Amino acid sequence: MKKALIVDDEESLREIIAEVLSFLDIECYSAEDGNKAIELVKSKADDIGLVLIDLNMPVLSGEETYQQIKPYLNGCPIIFMSGYSDSQLDQNLREKVHFIKKPFTIMQLKDKVSDVLNTG
Repeated sequence: MKKALIVDDEESLREIIAEVLSFLDIECYSAEDGNKAIELVKSKADDIGLVLIDLNMPVLSGEETYQQIKPYLNGCPIIFMSGYSDSQLDQNLREKVHFIKKPFTIMQLKDKVSDVLNTG
């Protein structure tokens, strides 16, 4: 399995998500903002098989980050995370990505990741 990239400005949440994904045998890269995510994707794109992005981050928003990394990821599944509903996503974008509402439980995250990876 390729690695997941977790992009969130909350370190504790990145650590929890990485721990949950480890139970699914998924190793993780981690970035605290969009710029770090872009750097990682440019150097590790071939290793990344899933991206989880917080929508509301300082520096670059989740959508801005997605637009910057998308060309490098070759159809890799994206899960946006937010305390708000997915209605804040552009309609066209909503059809291309997955969404999980914060706060989520460990089981909700495991189920979402499993569903996304099994359906592509």
